[in-house]
Amino acid sequence: MWNAGKSHITAVQADLPLGILLGEHEAIPGAIRVDEVAAETNGDSAGVQEGDILRACTACQQTMETPTWQLLAGGIGQPKTKRFLLSTDGRPFEEVMEAVSSNRMDPEGRPVWLVLERSE
Repeated sequence: MWNAGKSHITAVQADLPLGILLGEHEAIPGAIRVDEVAAETNGDSAGVQEGDILRACTACQQTMETPTWQLLAGGIGQPKTKRFLLSTDGRPFEEVMEAVSSNRMDPEGRPVWLVLERSE
């Protein structure tokens, strides 16, 4: 937590595109900050605020799932998309951006979850 304990954690969900601009926090190494929230966007409607720190977000990853019988028959498997919550603390900015945008791969088209720390 930052700001001498005068902050709280909140979680929001919003559809893509979010309409927010993320950047690296100048004072907290390894933290990702919401630099801008465009008006009347999905991020704005969800309650994302300028200055929030992104602590976690959902991400999607495509893997190959191979049942045993397919391995025995020489098959290569089938692609499957996994969705998970990724902690953004200490991760490179580019990796966080990829994680947020990877939610487009969600076959169910679910909203993105963002875990934010907000100064009071």
